[in-house]
Amino acid sequence: MKMRKNIIWMMALAPVFFAGCETISSLGIAKPAARMTDLKFENVKLDSATLLFDIEVDNPYSVALPLTNLDYGLASGAEPFLKGNADLQTTIPAKSKKTVSLPANINYLDMLKALKGIKPGSKIPYQADLGLSVNAPVLGLIRLPLKKEGDIVLPAVSDIDVKDLWDIIKTK
Repeated sequence: MKMRKNIIWMMALAPVFFAGCETISSLGIAKPAARMTDLKFENVKLDSATLLFDIEVDNPYSVALPLTNLDYGLASGAEPFLKGNADLQTTIPAKSKKTVSLPANINYLDMLKALKGIKPGSKIPYQADLGLSVNAPVLGLIRLPLKKEGDIVLPAVSDIDVKDLWDIIKTK
């Protein structure tokens, strides 16, 4: 009975011991690594755009590594202009390093309003603060923090479709 009680306590406290990066490293448990390599726009319309975060992920495990969520925040100077998260459904093959383009759908018009006076076609500096959540074997769900600074050109909406414009007006 005492042995069973000790096992239950050990199982209950295990997440506490595995919570910190230092503990994981000291136990010799491999942890995946990630870094953001690029940021770009795709499918830009007046009311929407896709922001693609190119992220290189290193999977040290002998099984595929599922990517589950990407939370992001972008700022220019001290002014934050975009924040959100995107559910992911992709995996990194076992024992490999792969760059994936992770999409986030945004409201392009709202983003331009938040940038206060910056016009499409302008090049702006940005600071990205991201968190890539992965479902790691043994460790479970972990968040890999990522930071990157760079410049991005805000694309101009060149193909304004009358139907798209009408749909935007109708919904407001």
